[in-house]
Amino acid sequence: MSIDRSQREFLGEATEIVEALQAGFVRVADDHRRGTQSPALLNEVFRHAHSLKGLAGMFGVEPMGRLAHEMEALLDGLRLGRLHIDDELMVLLYGCADTFAVLLNALSADEKPDIGAIDAMIARIQRKVGGESTAGGTTDIADLGLSSEVLSSLTEYEEHRLRDNATRGVPIFRVHAPLPFSSFEQSLTALTAALQELGELITTLPSADPSGQALVFDLLVASTRSGDDLLAATAAHGTTLVERLDGRKSAPVPGATTLPTMTEDESVPATMRQAADTVRVDIKKLDELMGIVGELVLARGGLNRVTGELKAEMGYRGLAVDLHRLVRTVERRIIDLQLAIMQVRMVPLGQVFDRLARAVRRISDNVGKEVELHVVGEDTELDKLIVEDLVDPLMHLVRNALDHGLESPDARVGSGKPRAGRLELRAFPRGNQVVIEVADDGRGVDEVAIKRTALERGVVTEENVGQMGRRDIWNLIFLPGFSTRREVTDLSGRGVGLDVVKTNIARLSGLVDVDSTPGRGTKFTITLPMTLAIIQAVITRSAGRIYALPLASVLEMVTVYRRDLCTVEGREMMTLRGQTLPLLRLDRVFHPDDAVRRGDEEVGYAAVVGLVQHRAALLVDDVLGQQDVVIKGLGAYLSNVKGIAGATHLGDHETILVLDIAALIQELIDSDGAASLIPRGLEA
Repeated sequence: MSIDRSQREFLGEATEIVEALQAGFVRVADDHRRGTQSPALLNEVFRHAHSLKGLAGMFGVEPMGRLAHEMEALLDGLRLGRLHIDDELMVLLYGCADTFAVLLNALSADEKPDIGAIDAMIARIQRKVGGESTAGGTTDIADLGLSSEVLSSLTEYEEHRLRDNATRGVPIFRVHAPLPFSSFEQSLTALTAALQELGELITTLPSADPSGQALVFDLLVASTRSGDDLLAATAAHGTTLVERLDGRKSAPVPGATTLPTMTEDESVPATMRQAADTVRVDIKKLDELMGIVGELVLARGGLNRVTGELKAEMGYRGLAVDLHRLVRTVERRIIDLQLAIMQVRMVPLGQVFDRLARAVRRISDNVGKEVELHVVGEDTELDKLIVEDLVDPLMHLVRNALDHGLESPDARVGSGKPRAGRLELRAFPRGNQVVIEVADDGRGVDEVAIKRTALERGVVTEENVGQMGRRDIWNLIFLPGFSTRREVTDLSGRGVGLDVVKTNIARLSGLVDVDSTPGRGTKFTITLPMTLAIIQAVITRSAGRIYALPLASVLEMVTVYRRDLCTVEGREMMTLRGQTLPLLRLDRVFHPDDAVRRGDEEVGYAAVVGLVQHRAALLVDDVLGQQDVVIKGLGAYLSNVKGIAGATHLGDHETILVLDIAALIQELIDSDGAASLIPRGLEA
């Protein structure tokens, strides 16, 4: 049974709320580790739980509604001070988020959710809520001098926040602000932001001005700043009086108590409706739009071909000139449309990093290690479809760093390191690619253990292992089933992980690389294209066949002569400006029987390609030009052909193959070792 439109809307909105809950729980845990607690943050996650309960009720998802209701009660106990945050409670909150995620995955797959797991989680929450209860404070808020009307309008949470601040000796202020009807929304927003910078805004109480010219707001604020400071900082936003609830008042703002009188030409806006800045769109619709743009790109190529033929026949005059101008206009608009669609498909990597941050907290607690997580570049964007397939590889790398890389706290102290290990997630754009780094400051790669394991499993011989460079040894950890861990743990040690990372990244036309320093740490670097939909490509010919090379991976195109070629340690190389690069003859890769035999002098052209620090030269017979191409899949039977990313159509409807540069470079790494792909003369 397919999922209808309303179900897709529910799944999309519920997923956003659950992700916000997960991110909020990570921040709550961080506050707990620092010994602090943010009432605003607790209130925020409480609202997310409340929204999820309402959404589940609206769409009739009863199991989610029951769990959200119980989690809301748990969070309400936290924000009201009846419960205290501890490690046990954080595990419970993380478990709630996991249960919601599993439930949503089941619903999206049109499967029945595991009601037993949901009931078990609800029972755990109820035991926690019923087993712990503490008073939120001892101060009677009636002593603050608030009127009976104000006291009756306060919520239980607002009463708790007033009581808690008063008990801790934080002064409570009433900020009085009459705001004009014509601009009260903007003024109130600015006033609220200013007060939140100075203290905790507990409640906002509106009332009508007898003159009918304003909306009057009384805002209760807990702040360690003086009333004069509050008044000075907010007078420009409409505040006319700040009163401490023990009766001491700050001087009124001179001239600020009189509001400007509206003239006959001024009136209250006819509507106060606010337009939403965003709209949720099904990714399938974006795929359809991208498909249409792809067809337009192909049609543009055909128009360019027709225009070229017409100019060749007629010369650059008459209809040829008019058609040329129209084609250029259409071409620019297609490019604009393509960029706009691509921007819509792009999402920030912060979405993935938030999930990983939560995993880091949980895993570090499980393995008994202290970890400081540093995230850089969370605003870096990637195609939505690539991001979804990136989660599992990154999760493997994070688990590997926590389990294998970082030492125990005592071991770190003993080696002169800080007790808490450092784990860094870093992302940044590089041309048309995105680089993601997962780095730790742990023990580094154990080269001795890798060599021992490789010898035991027959991966290498005694003779070969002695000739391997450090980078060659590091890359052995990406072999299927390779693990140096003798014992099995819940996180790793089963021989599954890094080979999966390499395979999944390769499917995204990316490359994963490792660098390590003994005793100082390890860094994994993933390089990915920003998108796999429409790319710029160099069109080449080899052995009579035409191929497209993604331009993002092509550093330069050069003419190659026989004198530029040499052999180093049995590997054919090309010399370029004093450096030697490994050479890959494209005709011999895919069609060795049809390889072109040239004269003694001219060999052909070379595309110098590169990913991260790896460089290689692809030898082709001819270069035909450059154009945008739409990559189409090859189907299930041909999808795993190494070195081929897909197929595309040219303007004359000829179908050609698009090369997977990352896979070709990876093949060279696997066959010759990564060190051979670092240009000679550039090694450290």
